[in-house]
Amino acid sequence: MINVSFLKKEIKETYKTPKLIIVLSLFLFFAVLGPLTAKYMNEIISLAAADITISFPDPTFMDAWVQFFKNNSSLCLIVFLIIMTGTVSQEKNKGSIILALTKRVSRLNFLLSKLVAGILLFTVSYIIAFLVSGIYTQILFGEYFYEGLGMSLFVTWLMGVFYTSVGIFASVIGKTPTVSALFGFVAYALLNVFNVIDNVSKFNPGGASSLVNSVMAGTAGMSELWISAISTLIGAMIIFSFSYLIFKKQEL
Repeated sequence: MINVSFLKKEIKETYKTPKLIIVLSLFLFFAVLGPLTAKYMNEIISLAAADITISFPDPTFMDAWVQFFKNNSSLCLIVFLIIMTGTVSQEKNKGSIILALTKRVSRLNFLLSKLVAGILLFTVSYIIAFLVSGIYTQILFGEYFYEGLGMSLFVTWLMGVFYTSVGIFASVIGKTPTVSALFGFVAYALLNVFNVIDNVSKFNPGGASSLVNSVMAGTAGMSELWISAISTLIGAMIIFSFSYLIFKKQEL
């Protein structure tokens, strides 16, 4: 069972600190920028290359969703991951972790609360970004829905849950927030390298973004998305379990 009081404290601290402002602002910025970029990219390129005649296909609402998933699985996710890599290592540095663990909070409860608070932070930012992006896409293109949108959103959300676990793992094994952030970034980079290997992306917890693009392009089906969802969820559970096993034996 999760210590509800400690979980509430974690959630309150998330909303009191700049974490929410940073993550939500970044997600919102790209939620607005994505549809605008998709709609007016041809004009922007034409202005930048005024002396060259270039012909581009007319943009569609699918281009807006391509931008949305690309942004949420790249820069937005990287910033969120770096923030999560400081959740445990920061408290180690400050010494506040000892105080928390002496107040009837087990190490498992401590990590679970960090995980749940991180997932909530990502979920709130992700849902708001989706709603804003969907509204702008509807305004600019007159439509926003495509078959598989719901599953694409779900798989991308699961990828956020997975990277929450990765962030906690990096924070547990890192002695300082800087080292933990480096570990997290290396993990993100390695998982993205695996995406270029054929038939690996659907089993790669960090491969949801490329798979979603394939679904939108019609080169992958819903079955691949389900495989990705299951793989990502299992990956998140495994990473968190390793985090706890290591944290359980650490001297603080």
